[in-house]
Amino acid sequence: MLCTHNLLIRKGLRKILEEDAHIQVVAETGHADEAVRLAREYLPDVLFIELDVPFGEGLRLSRMVTSTAGDRTACVVFLAQSLDSATALRGLLAGARAFLAKSDPPRQMVAAVHAVAAGYAVLPPGMIAALEPWANLSAVTMPASADVFSVLTARELEVLRLMATGMSNGEIADFLSLGEATVKSHVSRLLSKLGLRNRSQAVARAYGTGLIRVPTPCGQ
Repeated sequence: MLCTHNLLIRKGLRKILEEDAHIQVVAETGHADEAVRLAREYLPDVLFIELDVPFGEGLRLSRMVTSTAGDRTACVVFLAQSLDSATALRGLLAGARAFLAKSDPPRQMVAAVHAVAAGYAVLPPGMIAALEPWANLSAVTMPASADVFSVLTARELEVLRLMATGMSNGEIADFLSLGEATVKSHVSRLLSKLGLRNRSQAVARAYGTGLIRVPTPCGQ
């Protein structure tokens, strides 16, 4: 399924994808609200979303689609004019599995569909070092068994997840639009509540208790 505001990009992408015998484009639209409706109707395995739209509409659509798909997980592929690690992280937090530049060759777009449908993440080479092993950040969840984290507030959990990406306090502050002193206070409190000495122990605890887990393949 395709959702891009640019009609020429949408039609061109559809032509590229439909040349592969194993890919069927079930729907397309240029409007976010209609995309949500179509996603619920067709339950696509993969959804292409144009990221370069005003007011964060692409990120909003990704969050809506991935949070309302029920038991069937839709894979979001973002199309963008240009990408950086901060944008990629925002996309991963919004549920994306792949990022493609609009200038990427057709074969790369087709390959991305097959890759994300099989459960893999697709990131531009320049981002891998910065984001790895957080290519699966979209599946961050808190299982009921991870009672140790119940003492943390929602904001403290958010800070913990961003800490695990390797972000500094200043970078977390910029990402969350908070003051750096506020972030330092959140970090200090969450470490105290968890009875830990440093950030590394907090991240290790998050992995060890299942706060962060690997997602299942798309469409399952």
